[in-house]
Amino acid sequence: MSFVLVVVAYAIGCLSPGYFLVRRATGADLRDQHTGSTGARNAGRVAGRRVAAAVLLLDVAKGAAAVGLARVAAASDAVLAACLVAVVAGHVLPVQLRFRGGRGLATALGAMLVLDPVVALVGLGVAVAVAAATRAPTWAGIAAAVAAPIAARLTGGPDAEVAGLVAVAIIVALAHLRP
Repeated sequence: MSFVLVVVAYAIGCLSPGYFLVRRATGADLRDQHTGSTGARNAGRVAGRRVAAAVLLLDVAKGAAAVGLARVAAASDAVLAACLVAVVAGHVLPVQLRFRGGRGLATALGAMLVLDPVVALVGLGVAVAVAAATRAPTWAGIAAAVAAPIAARLTGGPDAEVAGLVAVAIIVALAHLRP
């Protein structure tokens, strides 16, 4: 059952609302526009604020759904953390889009809101503070991803959660730094 939950989490992550909504709205392949990311920020550049808002909400929702499904299945801390990593990996590296997806932040936020809401809010707070100070959303996202496992450790989160958040921080950082 654990393996199935992780595979389902990856499959949920592979659902790419940015790609499909922009394709529907403009006919363009979002991966060929601006940054090439299928996330909300790039979708907004190509198709406008409404599409960006929809993509953001759907990306957060898919992260929450993947970890929520594992939580409903009474999965262990290790499986919950594996589902967190899998859904973010699916968003960043969707198989059906030849492994060219988004950067993973909104999906990670949704997953963390279900896994550990305090850690999610700390990460969100760090992102807002860094964005306000630097006006650099990329660095704000990376800072939030790095802050999450630290917050989990400081608040007594399970070792599996901390390890999963470290893996997500690495995935998100690499996704932001790829060309």
